[in-house]
Amino acid sequence: MKNIAKGIFPLSRLACLISAVAFSQAQAQAQTAAADNAVQNLEEVIVTAQKREQAIADVPLTISSLDGETLQELGVDRFDSLSDLVPGLVVQQQSVNNNGYVIRGITSDDGSAPGAARVSVYLNGTDVSRSRASYFEVYDMERIEVVKGPQATLFGTAASIGAMSFITAKPQQDFASELTVGAGDYNMRKIEGMTTGGNDLLQGRLAFVSRARDGYVQNNSGEDDLNGYDRRAYRPSLRITPSDNLTIDLIYNYDKDTDPGTAFVNKSVLFTDDAALSVPDNQVLGMNDIGVDRTVKDFNATVSWDISDQLALTYIGARRDYDSLEAFDADGTAYEMLNFSENANGDQSSHELRLNFSGERLNGFVGASYFEEQAEQFVGFASEEGLFLSCAGALAAANIAGCEPNATTLLTGGVLAAVPYESHYANGADNSSQNLFADVSYQITPALEATVGARLVREKRASSYTSTLPASAILAAQGIQTDLFFGLALNTRGATLRGDTDSSALLPRFNLLYSLNDNVNLYGTVSRGERSEVIDMASGTASVAPAEEVDNYEVGLKGRLADTALDYSLAAFYQDYQNFQVNVVDQDSGQTRTENAGSATNTGLEAELRWSVSDQLQLLANAAYIDAGIDDNSANGTYAGNQFRLQPEVTGALSYLYETPLGGNLMFTSSGSWSYRSSVYFDIENRFEEDAVDLLNLRAGVAASDRNWSLTLAASNLLDKEYIMDAGNTGAAFGFPTYIAGAPRTLSLEFNKRFGAL
Repeated sequence: MKNIAKGIFPLSRLACLISAVAFSQAQAQAQTAAADNAVQNLEEVIVTAQKREQAIADVPLTISSLDGETLQELGVDRFDSLSDLVPGLVVQQQSVNNNGYVIRGITSDDGSAPGAARVSVYLNGTDVSRSRASYFEVYDMERIEVVKGPQATLFGTAASIGAMSFITAKPQQDFASELTVGAGDYNMRKIEGMTTGGNDLLQGRLAFVSRARDGYVQNNSGEDDLNGYDRRAYRPSLRITPSDNLTIDLIYNYDKDTDPGTAFVNKSVLFTDDAALSVPDNQVLGMNDIGVDRTVKDFNATVSWDISDQLALTYIGARRDYDSLEAFDADGTAYEMLNFSENANGDQSSHELRLNFSGERLNGFVGASYFEEQAEQFVGFASEEGLFLSCAGALAAANIAGCEPNATTLLTGGVLAAVPYESHYANGADNSSQNLFADVSYQITPALEATVGARLVREKRASSYTSTLPASAILAAQGIQTDLFFGLALNTRGATLRGDTDSSALLPRFNLLYSLNDNVNLYGTVSRGERSEVIDMASGTASVAPAEEVDNYEVGLKGRLADTALDYSLAAFYQDYQNFQVNVVDQDSGQTRTENAGSATNTGLEAELRWSVSDQLQLLANAAYIDAGIDDNSANGTYAGNQFRLQPEVTGALSYLYETPLGGNLMFTSSGSWSYRSSVYFDIENRFEEDAVDLLNLRAGVAASDRNWSLTLAASNLLDKEYIMDAGNTGAAFGFPTYIAGAPRTLSLEFNKRFGAL
């Protein structure tokens, strides 16, 4: 779909951002002394992607890291905001119930119970990658790390293309507290805070957030406008330190979301106030209005024991439960034709035991882990028979036009005005994996380090499928005994079909890190990733999509520009896929299934820099070029030569953080980000396309010089660009493609107050 949200590589947009920086920078004393201070003030970035603390420049992987202070100053409080700050990462959020994570051109967004993730989402060292439970509020974070390429050794099979690791802020002994309140247009309101303190033995922390905003798509058929949010979360945590070498962290996360629902609209009403979406009163959808009702509960226990200066033992155990119900109008019109809901629920538990060892030349870890999950997905469907059949063109022989609201009245001679129809299908999964893993780095010479790692995985996956599709009363009156889908969708009549698979794999990685000098490191990586087999019962028999395998080859350069406060990283990669799995919507039933699309390749370049220009100004920039798609080979069938969905070829972003004294113990503060992406397809069939999009976000305010309070005005999508987040969707399978509009310009004002030593 072209020209819905046109964009060119916009120098005028970039100029807006630079002019804002230049206005403030004109007030700063940008002399040599300030530049020298900037070099000293650019703190070294420490990450734990390799299960130990390391400077990011010493990690032989392509990795981006953002600390909690940077996230706060840039106003990042949602997953999709990370797309502006990490090269090669795209986060699409239709709703909290449906997130899409794209790393280097590969999308992970399969929400079916038997589906397998490609991107690992980790929370405090625990895999939470299941689609319907992978979203959580981004608040009170210590840091976020995004690792590219297959990382099975470090993060398991779900990291077949990369991992996003979120580390929450831990309790501290000194008392500290912080509170932020905000309000804005679309009835936006927010309150966020934390408090922490303790003694030598016990430290505690309580963090919370509540934020809501009315929808920006006016809905003429329901109570609430659409594409808004209403979310609450809290996180109590304890740190127990019985001795200097033993630390126990206990963390509980609770997320509750009652969003008004997603606006899947017809193209004709996109970017207008004419949306008319609703669902009828029903017995199958679980709610009588479109919206989301989602609860996620998570408990994590981490025990770290420093046995000696060379040995450390770590145990991580976690339990996660989720229940997510979403009802939506899939046809994008005022017709009560395609009304669906999804109720996804499940629980996950995991245990990991890891022994780290360190020495002058040898570092690494060995360990074992166990993961299990039970998941269910119930999909309800509600419609009106006459309307559905007329929209499907099945009543043309009776001279009834398409989408005739009075079709049932005409067919029954006025006896009936409507014949409600309800059906459902459900799938389930019972999965487990056992893992043995080891990773060893050896300092061959003072300049050369080699790393070898491997993970041995055994997975057991069991799937189930059941459906109930009643016979159509209207068709039965015409002598046709079939359901509303004319038998094209599998009807088990309530019986449950089951299948299972058992597989194992050895997933290695090899890395070399060479120090060219004190400021520059060169690295190379060869690694293998695997997306688990997917067993699908929706055809009536066990259909297994074989494990998706990827071989990754990568070289990179990272370091600091000599005598300057500028850190940078460059990476080039090539990925070769076999049995590439794609998720497609069945054109007959609207159900999503996994198919084997054959071979695929992915080639790209990524760059990232962090520059402390002066004491007052810091710049962040990134860019990526990715050529990713199904190989143009006739053996790959329908999708041969197609570009991957949700993946632009070119992305780029520029962000800044700025502050300068105003006098009277006050500071002027400002931050902003400008992001660009080239055209993108929203489906693997490459039917729905959007042109390039660029967005500008700005923040400005005043703060106390000791930072104990601040007042900030924030604008997202400052230039009020029209763009879409998705196209096609479930409605496309029935001839009613729908579109989801991105957020327009939104404004907010926030006040932050700090107490104690932060």
